Amino acid sequence: MTEFLAGSLRRFTAAVLCVLLAACGGGGDRGCTTCSMLAAAASAPVAAATPPDATATASDTTGTPPSSADPVESAPPTHTIGGTLAGLATHTKLVLLDNGGDALTLTANGPFSFATPLAFNTDYAVTVGTQPSWQNCSVAQGNGTATANVTSVSVSCAEAQARVSTFAGTGTAGSNDGSGTAASFNDLLAVTVDAGGNLYLADGGNNMIRKISPAGVVGTVAGSPTAGYADATGAAARFSGPAGVAVDAGGNIYVADYGNNMIRKISPAGEVSTWAGSTSPGLVDGIGTNARFNRPWSLDIDAGGNLYVLDGGNNVIRKITPAGMVTTLAGSGTQGSTDGQGTAASFGPPSSLRVGPDGNIYVADGNHLIRKITPDGIVTTLAGSTTPGFVDGTLAAARFKEPWGLAVDTSGNVYVADAGNNAIRKITPDGVVTTIAGSSTPGSADGIGAAAQFSDLVDVTADRDGDLYVVSSYLVRKITPVR
Repeated sequence: MTEFLAGSLRRFTAAVLCVLLAACGGGGDRGCTTCSMLAAAASAPVAAATPPDATATASDTTGTPPSSADPVESAPPTHTIGGTLAGLATHTKLVLLDNGGDALTLTANGPFSFATPLAFNTDYAVTVGTQPSWQNCSVAQGNGTATANVTSVSVSCAEAQARVSTFAGTGTAGSNDGSGTAASFNDLLAVTVDAGGNLYLADGGNNMIRKISPAGVVGTVAGSPTAGYADATGAAARFSGPAGVAVDAGGNIYVADYGNNMIRKISPAGEVSTWAGSTSPGLVDGIGTNARFNRPWSLDIDAGGNLYVLDGGNNVIRKITPAGMVTTLAGSGTQGSTDGQGTAASFGPPSSLRVGPDGNIYVADGNHLIRKITPDGIVTTLAGSTTPGFVDGTLAAARFKEPWGLAVDTSGNVYVADAGNNAIRKITPDGVVTTIAGSSTPGSADGIGAAAQFSDLVDVTADRDGDLYVVSSYLVRKITPVR
């Protein structure tokens, strides 16, 4: 409306001007032409002025376009560090470190990659943090500078060799306490280890329970060379051929008192009591001393405090709850090698048992077999054949000869004191049997692998680090991986 009024006013002004020019005689045709031009100019729209930009800056006057924000710098690139793992044993784990700090835990072979990427042009160094107790793992192409994603780190693991050394004992019969080879034993029959690395031994010939500290110092927990049956403290207590020993989480020691047909208990203070059974042999389930055993030989305890007893004279496996209830878990009472559940199974005769981390019970069977019992009493054959021999292999293809003692490590590997072959054998969770130390040649030589010698192998145990302790009649030997 405003523009319309302005245009009308301009046209009116031009018309008035033309009339004045004509009246004064000064226009002629030129006057008319001038009037026409003025009228046209008056009718043309006038461009509106552009208001100044309130946000303009000094740079706008120089021709530089304004910017709504400061420029953002792009983040530097990052790269992952990884590679491939081969040779890791099943049911084990390997921890790798990058630059000594970023930890990666691996439980299977194949490609791997650290979770934390590195900035461009940053150095990396992949090393082994912790490795399985019986494997040696190494890193190749583990150092460099991250200029792209790294996939070339190569990690490989291989079985470690076994180093055998003498841990305690003189090699001849005796009952002396002392350190290392200054101590003596007489017919050692069993060994176990507690969480602190202390060994407990059933010294059958001395009718005593012995203890060895991690430093190798040997002492006597209870009993004396005089056989008998007496509940008392320390040396005043009496045993008759103790043949099995186990220790619970509270430090209580359980003893298979072979000659007295009993299971005895030793408190951390050294007080000996009768936990189950009586001097009268038999095969009777029941509470505490109402139960009957016949030549109990080996025992072990599970995480729930249940005690499992190899009742040798009855060819059965018994279970004692923390409340003292004795039941028969497996075995018919007659010799045999039949797999089955509960009393449908048979052993012939069993010589040692251990509880694995999976809760299964492993048994060294006089049929030259290694058997497995589930917590609900299902018995199967893990490895070996009723035909004796000295053959490494898988499951039934392997051969043992008079396997006597057993141990199970935290990864589920079973170790066998193969008495007839004078060797320590290993069974992986997949059933692969190998020989880690000893040969068919008897002796007491220390050494690595087959260069070591054993005689009269009786029992073996594994500590929390995977080191093994083996007992024969008068010696305690230690087996460690070669690093």
